[in-house]
Amino acid sequence: MNHKLLMLFFLGGVLLLGIPQFVLAGEITKEQISEWNLETQGWSIQDHIAAAYSEKEEVQSLEDRIQQLDKRISKLEEKPYFDPKGFTRSSLKLFSSTLEEQEKLLNEKIAWHYRQADQAKLTE
Repeated sequence: MNHKLLMLFFLGGVLLLGIPQFVLAGEITKEQISEWNLETQGWSIQDHIAAAYSEKEEVQSLEDRIQQLDKRISKLEEKPYFDPKGFTRSSLKLFSSTLEEQEKLLNEKIAWHYRQADQAKLTE
């Protein structure tokens, strides 16, 4: 009985804390772009390029993590008896899709930084 109660609280916490972020994650919006403009006001070309490179490193680490998760998912799909109800597999898929959304957002920010650097070069 104690294990069932513990699992109930754990799953309730996952649902309350995990789903709102997943549901609210969406496309890049004009508000996000305006926030980036405010954060980077007065940046030089080198600042934008440095930010793009640091975000490229983050994208690379996210891609590595996504690949690791995809390997774990495929192993669970090959051997479903390790996850008979599919909870682990579905949670890994959800986490992987969340990381893919973060990767997409970072790629948008990288492209934005390069565009800002190009515009700064044209105005000099």
